[in-house]
Formats: sequence, structure tokens, C-alpha cells
Amino acid sequence: MKVAVILRKKYGRRALEQISKKFETVSFRLPDELPEVIDEPEKIELPEYIFDADIILSYALHPDVNYEIIRRSKGRVKYVILPGGAKSGSPYQLKKIGEEMGVKVLWEDICCATPLIEDEELGEFFKSFGMPEFEIKVKDGVIEEVKVKRSAICGSSYFVAEKIKGLRVEEAPRKAGYFTQIYPCFASRGLEGGIHRAANIHKNQVEKAIKRAIKEHQEM
Repeated sequence: MKVAVILRKKYGRRALEQISKKFETVSFRLPDELPEVIDEPEKIELPEYIFDADIILSYALHPDVNYEIIRRSKGRVKYVILPGGAKSGSPYQLKKIGEEMGVKVLWEDICCATPLIEDEELGEFFKSFGMPEFEIKVKDGVIEEVKVKRSAICGSSYFVAEKIKGLRVEEAPRKAGYFTQIYPCFASRGLEGGIHRAANIHKNQVEKAIKRAIKEHQEM
């Protein structure tokens, strides 16, 4: 399996680092500054080698660039993942062109919301990265051990796992949300920002893992 990561500005570097630990990767960096509207997207310079990948993760954060990536992926790339929310373009339009090109497009506001997808060929990627999943051991009401079974693509889940070790089960979920936000996470800020969704996802997933650990202990 090969994963191509499209980098731009400060975005994509940590995802590339994390994915490279488990899968073969290639990358390409776009210019930091791009026109707001690209009239002739077919002229965008994109190296052919990125289309030899099975999955493209694009941090282009530009609708026209992402449209062109999907168009050129026809018959070659199986999945194009687009974190970044509205900056990446319209989910309706991008998924529609994906359907026309035979490419599965995953448009996400934040990378830790990528769903678990069953796929015979590429399922291992989605088992490794996406919405986080933890396995926790509890002793005397304290978190003794945390295993990351599935991490956010940016790697924030490993940071959270390390930080909540030694915390009491009552405070760990709330602290998991807090640590997600100081990773630092590049999700949008503000009252409606994706950073809050990312924090809630990690909080809820840690909470679920704690409940499973306690239940398993009671059944022993």
C-alpha cells in the first residue's frame, strides 16, 4: 500500500510523519500562496508519482486543486481524503466528481473524524488512522496503561494517551479533550471551530475505553 500526502503551508507534515511509520509514503508540497480561483486547474503542476498511490491525503486546502487531484486520480487512486472542511471545497461537488471518476472521496472537517472503512485491499490504513480508539487498563480507579489502537491521522491520539496515564478515571476523559487542543491541533479555532469537535471526539473515545475496561474487570 502506498499513501501520497499533499502538503501546503504548515499542514500535512505531522500526518506524513505518522503515516510513514506504518506505510510507504510519497509527498508533494504545493506553493504556500495560490490564487483564490484557478481558472485552468488542468494546468496545475502535480507530479505523476502521487497518482501511483492507493490513497491520496490532500492538505491543499483549495477547491480547484482538490477537484483536479480527484479528476486525475481516475482509474488509478482508490481514495482521496480531504481534511480541512470548507477550505477544501464543497463536499457535494467533490464527492460528485469522485463518483464520476470512480474515486472514493472522504471530505472531513477534521482528520480525527475519518470513519473506519472496511476494504479488503486498503482496510489496514483505516484500521490504523481515523477516529481514535483506545484500549485502557485501570487499577484502583487510576489509568495504568493506554494503548492507541487507532490514531487521528495527525498523531494527537498518541499524545493524549501518554498524558492521561496516571489520571483518575473521573478526570481522564475531560483531560483527554484538553490535551487534544494543546497538541497542538491545527483544526479551526473559535466557538464553532473544529478544535472543539476534535476534543470531544477524544474525550468520548477515552470515556468509552474506560467503561470497557471497568466492565471487563468486573466480569473477571
